[in-house]
Amino acid sequence: MATPPSNAGVPASDSGAESIGKHPVATGIEGLDFVLQGGLPHGRPTLLRGAAGTGKTVIALTFLCKGIAAGDKGVLATFDESPEALLEHAEGFGFPARRHRAEGHLRILDMRPDRNEVQVGDTIELTAILARIGHALDSMGATRLVVDAIDAMEAGFEGSQNLRAELTRVFDWIRDRGVTSLITTGEHAEFSARYGLEDYIADCVIALKQEVNHRVMTRVLRVVKRRGRGHGTNEYPFLLDTDGLFLVPVTGSVLGAPVSEQRLSTGIPGLDAMLGGQGLYQGSTILLSGQAGTGKTSIACSLTQAACASGVPVLYLSFEESVAELTRNQRSLGIDIGRYLADDDRGPLVMQPIRAVELGLEEHLMRVMHLVKRHRPALVVLDPVSSLAGRGDERGAKEILLRLLHLIKEEGITTVATELLGDDSQGVSHLDVSSMIDVWIKLRRHEHNGEMNRLIYVVKARGLPISDQVKEFRITSTGLRIEDPNLGEGGIVYGTARLARQTEDEETIGQLHLELERARRLRRDLDEIQAANERLVRAEQEAKAADLDRQVARIERLLAASGRARMAIGRGRA
Repeated sequence: MATPPSNAGVPASDSGAESIGKHPVATGIEGLDFVLQGGLPHGRPTLLRGAAGTGKTVIALTFLCKGIAAGDKGVLATFDESPEALLEHAEGFGFPARRHRAEGHLRILDMRPDRNEVQVGDTIELTAILARIGHALDSMGATRLVVDAIDAMEAGFEGSQNLRAELTRVFDWIRDRGVTSLITTGEHAEFSARYGLEDYIADCVIALKQEVNHRVMTRVLRVVKRRGRGHGTNEYPFLLDTDGLFLVPVTGSVLGAPVSEQRLSTGIPGLDAMLGGQGLYQGSTILLSGQAGTGKTSIACSLTQAACASGVPVLYLSFEESVAELTRNQRSLGIDIGRYLADDDRGPLVMQPIRAVELGLEEHLMRVMHLVKRHRPALVVLDPVSSLAGRGDERGAKEILLRLLHLIKEEGITTVATELLGDDSQGVSHLDVSSMIDVWIKLRRHEHNGEMNRLIYVVKARGLPISDQVKEFRITSTGLRIEDPNLGEGGIVYGTARLARQTEDEETIGQLHLELERARRLRRDLDEIQAANERLVRAEQEAKAADLDRQVARIERLLAASGRARMAIGRGRA
């Protein structure tokens, strides 16, 4: 059997040997390249297997088109779909495959068997097929090859041993040529296992599958083997949408979140004061927990408005309300976040409503991180994050939430998550994610004397000097306010009772001020009377003293005169 021509006249054995030890070839899918520790084996065949709808063709087209965009050239040999259908698939995911083909960077070979020309049985040969692929590679100087749906060849062989030998020949031919190849196959009838593609032939095997839990489907990827280099060994969920394939290798993350000294205001002066006066640290994770109607979403929207007003880009993900409903409701409170929305999603605020029941937990994580990667916000709001947890798998929900919060935090993004607490929860959170929370604010209802009031307090705030008071949280038509509670002899009161107590206190204080002024006036009068009495007593004493002094002087004069008279009489007798 003749050997097809090798790349650019280089002997096949030399071409294959040169590929060993070279750097991997990036697929263009960041998460997949991370799992593969760089990408696909250079110059070696990689098997991509999975059932219909798992994303094999999307990965293959991404590998080709991203490589072409990076300067490579590629060949796609299809054994199943028509070239036109593949071009439409590529264009649907945003890849300019038709332009690549027109510019000579991409060639699609239609290898679908023609029943009028191909004899079915043991006599089928792959020489012509390999020669055609080899010619396309050589004429273009292509370094990337995709063989799509190689399992379609099974219909052309009656014996499995013959097909296995031919498949081995195809994989060896790829190695000899040193072309980096991605070969897709389905999962029907254990095709890859039956013909030894995984155990012996392929250098790298990637398995795709669909998992359905609670009637929700999630696509999962796993690297089964990879010769010559380590790889991620877990199952990784991935997302398929109009932007292509998105995968986050969450188990590869490390505790390396950036730290910021910058602060972000909550938009509520009283709440900022409870957090040390300047608000939150940027890049921190904030959890707002509370019963229905306590104002969690309003605080989240206040944070959003304050951030947008400061030029901070925000991604708001609402799992329960539509954008129109949310903006209307908050506008009635004086919080107008709708004015920051942009039609092209390029304004400071991007709002995305996502129904929690429509996606699985893993796909929710992928969707959120995909939006984060696309819009690059500095603040992400998840409202309410607890709606993701009520999906029947409490442990799985906790793990997903921890991974999601950790991934966002690693991007240096401030995260605000709201949590709905049940009326019978007694304020206890069931998310159990406090280890990932930097600031935990709780709200609760206080019902007394036929009135419901909202209370707010800070459970913890890492690195911030927080208030330890439980304060009243008021939602008014002019905004959100924090009121200090009334502390009196009768205890703590809120709401109208607080206002009544304040009125009573003001009246009491006013009365006390009057009494104080009256007492001070009487005290002044008493002091004046006492001073006057003292002056009168002094005057009387001074008058008595003067009179006595005069009496003394008169008596002294009389005595002196008497003495002189006696002396005169005595001299006369002598």
